[in-house]
Amino acid sequence: MKLLRYLILALIILNLPAATLKFGGGGFGSVLSYASLILMMIFFMFSRKGKANVWMLIIGFSYYLISAFQYNGDLKIYITLFLKYFIVVICGYEVIKQTSKKELFYFLTVGALSILIHTLFFTSDYGRYSGFYINPNVGGFICITGYGLTYGLENKKLKIIGQFLFTLMGLLTFSRTFIALWLLLNALSIFISIKNIRIFVLGAMIMSTLFVIDEFIGLNNPRFQQLKAIVSNENVDSKAINQGSRTETWARFYDYILDKPFFGNGYGAFQGGGVHRLGSHNTYLLVIGESGIIPFLIFIGLFLFMLYKGLLLYRLAPNILMQGIGISVFLMANHNFFNFYYITFLSMWLQHQIITYDKKVNSTNNNLLQTS
Repeated sequence: MKLLRYLILALIILNLPAATLKFGGGGFGSVLSYASLILMMIFFMFSRKGKANVWMLIIGFSYYLISAFQYNGDLKIYITLFLKYFIVVICGYEVIKQTSKKELFYFLTVGALSILIHTLFFTSDYGRYSGFYINPNVGGFICITGYGLTYGLENKKLKIIGQFLFTLMGLLTFSRTFIALWLLLNALSIFISIKNIRIFVLGAMIMSTLFVIDEFIGLNNPRFQQLKAIVSNENVDSKAINQGSRTETWARFYDYILDKPFFGNGYGAFQGGGVHRLGSHNTYLLVIGESGIIPFLIFIGLFLFMLYKGLLLYRLAPNILMQGIGISVFLMANHNFFNFYYITFLSMWLQHQIITYDKKVNSTNNNLLQTS
């Protein structure tokens, strides 16, 4: 069962079906996509069942069913995506519940290292790198998730290695969201120990590594050139830095939300080619824009709950809050929560960690009461 679980984690966390579809051809990519779902169902059948993920089930039913009322697309596609989501949140939840912090760390590390391979051997004129994750912003999300997870590791050497790797790989994506989150998480880490301020020194060392990589292969990226100009104390065009801001994209969808706030504009309306040729690039806007206020409140309630529990458990498990912040902020720049299954997996893993640590806290409190 462990081998089967590792195979499922590799397919989902490493985004192998989509990566194969992109780089190796559609046929094998589709086979891997369906294989991952079949393997999840097999694992579910033979595993010891626990409690279902009620949050994810309610979110899925409310979003898919309400958004179906105004859906005018291919019914077969809709039903397929509907069924896939529920296979992931029912069967995949059993997989993720049995995944330890260290195991997840290793899979995220492999995923992050694919960004380095992309950088070194597949240099692009675009100048941003993503490895298995195709989109650099998604690659940045994987790196910030792994970085936050390192604060939950007990092995200090593994933690330092992970922090170095995830920071370097995240910077190679040149994701503004990654950089902002990296700074925020490091600021939070000072509340754990003032010694964590040294991580900013590590960041400076990693930045130097980027300059070395640039000398050898040439990081042909406008954002990196702007960064070099800042370091060299040269004039930087602020308009160029802010070009392509997500807020400009979001603004295109506000009127559609206000026009249909209760039942939304229908499934797919905010995913590109619906009410606008662009996607919303924001999961929160997608949920309220496609299915209305009720699924939106449930959805945002889940992530507010995870952040709240992360605050309560911060001293015991700081990675929960850090990963919670990473996912919550990333969803403001990405609208693929329901069909990028590694995002769903990582969200469910975080939910289960909260449940696990809550039980530990309650058990400790009960023992203290019994002995007092």
